[in-house]
Amino acid sequence: MLGFAESSSESMKRITILCVLGAFVVSGLHAEDHARARELYALICVNCHGPNLDGGKGPALTDAYWRHGSEPEAILKAINKGFPGSEMVAFEEALPESDRLALRDFLVSRQEGLREVTRHVYPREPFRGKRLTRELFAPVKPISHKRLPENVYYLDRNQDGVLRGTAKIHVREAGKYRFVIPPRGRSTIYVNGKEVFYYDDHDRMKKQTRINETFELKPGVHEMEFLHEEKTSHRFRFSGVLQHESGKKWPLNGRSLQGNIPKIIAAEPEAKVVRKLIEGLPPRTLLCLLPNQVLVAYNPVDGRLLQAWHSASVDQTPSLVDRSTKASEIKGTPIPNVGREVLRADILRFLRYEMHLDTVHLVSLVDGREQTVIIAPDGLQSFKVAVR
Repeated sequence: MLGFAESSSESMKRITILCVLGAFVVSGLHAEDHARARELYALICVNCHGPNLDGGKGPALTDAYWRHGSEPEAILKAINKGFPGSEMVAFEEALPESDRLALRDFLVSRQEGLREVTRHVYPREPFRGKRLTRELFAPVKPISHKRLPENVYYLDRNQDGVLRGTAKIHVREAGKYRFVIPPRGRSTIYVNGKEVFYYDDHDRMKKQTRINETFELKPGVHEMEFLHEEKTSHRFRFSGVLQHESGKKWPLNGRSLQGNIPKIIAAEPEAKVVRKLIEGLPPRTLLCLLPNQVLVAYNPVDGRLLQAWHSASVDQTPSLVDRSTKASEIKGTPIPNVGREVLRADILRFLRYEMHLDTVHLVSLVDGREQTVIIAPDGLQSFKVAVR
């Protein structure tokens, strides 16, 4: 969330906020608190996170991915302390506690699906030949324990063991729910302490042992526990969803998103080529970022220089599903009058790009003959181009 200009009011001077909030177990949100929270969101949060909490420059606040955690402690730390080095600053003293709690509770009222997902992996041996029940896990020590910011279950590559997961289910619409899970391995699921799903492929001929209940859920936050084992594989093959009677679904499984955190791509001692979708530039544009912080946009399809910037960096698009509706952005000062044709050809086919220390080499077939466009730094705020 972007900050806003200083106000003449002393209190408003302190409110430069990025609301990175998550899910919280809330017993109720009073009407006056809800109205106040909406007012605060519109004033402080909307510029980055969007009018519908669907993201913009900042992440969406209703999707499943919460980098810093969706548990109450993580939320309060984010609100109170901010994130040093980012646009989110602490507003522990900028707003009274009642306002901060109202904002938190407002965000919670907009959540749906799994939150506060944790994954425990256990050795297989204590569970061999036994029906998976929650009581069976109590005396066994897990091999690993991890909070999953994606709020879906997955196993690391070649990870071996029995999975026990816990989560909160956030429900906005009352009604009948059920789990839809393809038969694979063996699974047990509890909701609010009641067993609602059980399947074991060793007993696939004994249909009477299976459980797949439809259950009622009211708006609010509910407890889920998920037990699962399958044959060792190079990947986690389980798949399943929680489904409302209307047909709406929430996934139980997904993939690790480690490394996909949005970031700024900045110049380094060696040149680099960045391929990101930028509004106003052709989709195959190559962004050549030089060590002097000059960024040159080159279109390999027609061999043209398009634009250039100095003091430049690239604000990378969040590559996570539902994280943001905004494309990558180039930050920098435009260099005027750089657009021109570099290669002329009846038939032009781009082959590859290469980095050679501080220069970028762009290799193409020009009417059947290989030619290289070389883009190199020139002083502190410019660049030069050669063709060989």
